[in-house]
Parts: sequence; structure tokens; C-alpha cells
Amino acid sequence: MEFESLRPAVLLPLLAAGFAAQRASQTVLDAFYARSGYPVPYYEGQLSFSADRLRGWYSAMEANGTLGVYWQTQFVDFAFIAATMLFFVMLLAAVARAFPPDSGGRRFAGRIIWLGLAGPLFDVVENLLSFLMLPDPGSISPIVAMLYSSAAALKFAAFTAVYLWTVIGLSAAVMLRLRARTNTTELSASAEAQCR
Repeated sequence: MEFESLRPAVLLPLLAAGFAAQRASQTVLDAFYARSGYPVPYYEGQLSFSADRLRGWYSAMEANGTLGVYWQTQFVDFAFIAATMLFFVMLLAAVARAFPPDSGGRRFAGRIIWLGLAGPLFDVVENLLSFLMLPDPGSISPIVAMLYSSAAALKFAAFTAVYLWTVIGLSAAVMLRLRARTNTTELSASAEAQCR
């Protein structure tokens, strides 16, 4: 991605729109999870690595007549995924642009903007695997359950990496810019003193 061409007048509104869309879609998604009666918090289910537990949870929703709502939840999740992808890519582009031009920090940060795609793409894989499990909740394959939870674990790891890098990257960018400003001020003062 050529993040250098994204001017702040474009980048910042896209970042704000991505954030707002992610928050709104998360709210809708949470409401769908609640309506589905999923027996445990979604992250516990996604990270269970257990076909037996998933069978039990999916069968409980089937018995309660809410498995259809859970199906709908998977489709609503695609809106959250798209919003998260926009938000993360714009957030990481903003971090990259925060570094001084032509700096190693900007080059490094520019190379990891792809990380903004990783978490959402693992979320897509996780959803597709759930579509393999939902038609017959009583016969979830242990292999599919393991792949499903692995995709979820990679998704959460990528989400965490984006947020950690945002804090680390912005802190480093601010320090580099302050150091550059201090060096420029010192050079100007030194040059002025030599001219006297």
C-alpha cells in the first residue's frame, strides 16, 4: 500500500470512519450474540480448541431454537470484519505517517501496514469454518474445531499486535520528532553563535 500518498485530509476522515464503523458494528454484533443465547462469551467458544465443547454449545442453541440467530451473527460479523480492516489499515498508515519522512521508523511502519489485514482475514477464515460446523452441530469434527480455534487465536494475536504497535509506534514517532526538533534548535543556536 502506498501510504505516503494518503494526505492527512484523507487519512484522518477514513480513520475516523473506520473507527466509528467498527464500534457500531461491534455493538450490533454483541446484540446478535446475546440474542443467539451463545452459552459462553464468544472468545471462550472461539478459543476452546474442543469439538466436544463446541458441539455442546451449538446443540444448546439448537435446542433453545436460537441457532438461526447464531447463523445470522456470522453474517453480521462480516460487517465488523470490513470495518476493522478499514480501521486497522488506516490506523497503521497513520502510525507510519507519524514518523519523520525518510526515516527508518517510517519505512518499518510502512512495511507492517499489512498487519491491519491479517486479523480480519483470520476472522473470515474463522467464520467460514463455523459455516462447516453449523449445519450439524452434533457432529463437529475435531480437526475443524482445531482449525476454527487456531484461526481465532491468530485473529486475536493480530488484533493485539495492531494495538501494541500503535502505542509503541506512536511513542517512538513522537520521540524521534522531538529529538529532530531539539537537534534543529541546537544547530540553529550553534550557527547563530558562530555568526556573532
